[in-house]
Amino acid sequence: MRKAGILFALLAACHLAGGHWLFWQGAAWAGMLVRYAQSYGMETGLTMTFDGKHPCQICKKVVKGKSKEEHSSRTERSQEDFGLFSLADATALTPLLLSPETPPVERPAVTIRTDRPLSPPPRHLA
Repeated sequence: MRKAGILFALLAACHLAGGHWLFWQGAAWAGMLVRYAQSYGMETGLTMTFDGKHPCQICKKVVKGKSKEEHSSRTERSQEDFGLFSLADATALTPLLLSPETPPVERPAVTIRTDRPLSPPPRHLA
């Protein structure tokens, strides 16, 4: 049962990271490579597969799906961002944070210790 949970979590993380598009793109490249290599030879088949000028139907669907997914996630993200923090909150906080009356805090770059170490060291630390 634990292995199934780990496998499910890995598959979910892979899906969230866009792994499903990588799977379909890999399958498309494999099919294109086989088809082009049979027709034109291995060197030309490799070139035609990865030059981007000869996409197959799966490649076109992957590009369309990725762009549609990115556009929808960008729209949702921007709507959420505006809902979490409004411009009024930002302008209300700005005078408090950048107040000219607040003196700057001066901290020395290096603190110098003037006390000497204990000699001999305490027994509970030795």
